[in-house]
Amino acid sequence: MQAEELSNELWRERGILENLLYKFTTQRLLVTNGESRWLGRCTAEIDALKNQLSTTQLTVDVLSAAVAEQWGLTTESSPTLRELMAAAPQDGPWGGILRDHHGAILRLADEIRSLSEENQRFLRAANISLQEAGQQPSAPVAYTAAGSPAPTSGAALVDRQG
Repeated sequence: MQAEELSNELWRERGILENLLYKFTTQRLLVTNGESRWLGRCTAEIDALKNQLSTTQLTVDVLSAAVAEQWGLTTESSPTLRELMAAAPQDGPWGGILRDHHGAILRLADEIRSLSEENQRFLRAANISLQEAGQQPSAPVAYTAAGSPAPTSGAALVDRQG
């Protein structure tokens, strides 16, 4: 059944989001404890999880469209979980299952967003502290898994060697 496949993929998405939350928590601990040595690795792991999440979300979109079609929901694009919840057969469990997934994903996304923003503040403060101490570090740089500089979109590695 396509709804079951969708639910399985939503579980996978939730697992990736939980891993992202863990990595952002780890990143915060590294930054607040001055462990810049491991920030590059943590950033690479966060980027890898973001890539996994993108792939999973694409699969969720495809499965959502198939489930919507099966349930008679017509949309021009992939339906949202809210639209699927509303279209779910009333005599089955899928409305409640999708509602649980939706709530959990929203909570995880909010936690990740908040923690990511907090980490950025800590990283900026660490950079300012280094400048006040007379060290002139370069701008925060994020590195790819291959070790080359990458545009910063989330976590950043602070160069403490100036």
